[in-house]
Amino acid sequence: MRLASMLAGIAALAVSTAAFAAPVSIAPVSFSDELQREIAEDYGAREGEYLQRWVHEALTAALAERGATIAEGAPLTVEVTVVDADPNRPTMEQVRRRPGLDPMRSISIGGAELRGVLRTRDGRIVSEIEHRRYNHDLRDLSGAESTWTEARRAIRRFAAEIADAYAANAAD
Repeated sequence: MRLASMLAGIAALAVSTAAFAAPVSIAPVSFSDELQREIAEDYGAREGEYLQRWVHEALTAALAERGATIAEGAPLTVEVTVVDADPNRPTMEQVRRRPGLDPMRSISIGGAELRGVLRTRDGRIVSEIEHRRYNHDLRDLSGAESTWTEARRAIRRFAAEIADAYAANAAD
């Protein structure tokens, strides 16, 4: 009896995992117009590249945890816009332009706001996700903050929310 129950549980797990194994593609990460200007005029172009890479890596990891395979032309596509991102420490470009900033001792409230859409191949929106996370106070900082610590935290949490939406809709 126990063996039959255990085998039924394993079979159910295999079926549920297979249901979430639908391929998904990740569209190139975009920025809001305001953030794009801020990157070009203040943060520096390389910071935009970092943010895009971190979003893509976090999405890939979170989706893989839910059994997704990443494939171009998949039935579902994740589209992400980074609406806003604030660093905890000055970027290299900010330090270069403002010599009074100290890359190690200058700190600020950081975080990010992201929006995502899970869309079918025919353009139907399956799910929309918005995530915003910022420090409320400098006391919220947890020590050895890097330039984008809080923004990266926001990105990881956003990616988990996208992956949850994928898992909820992949079987449809």
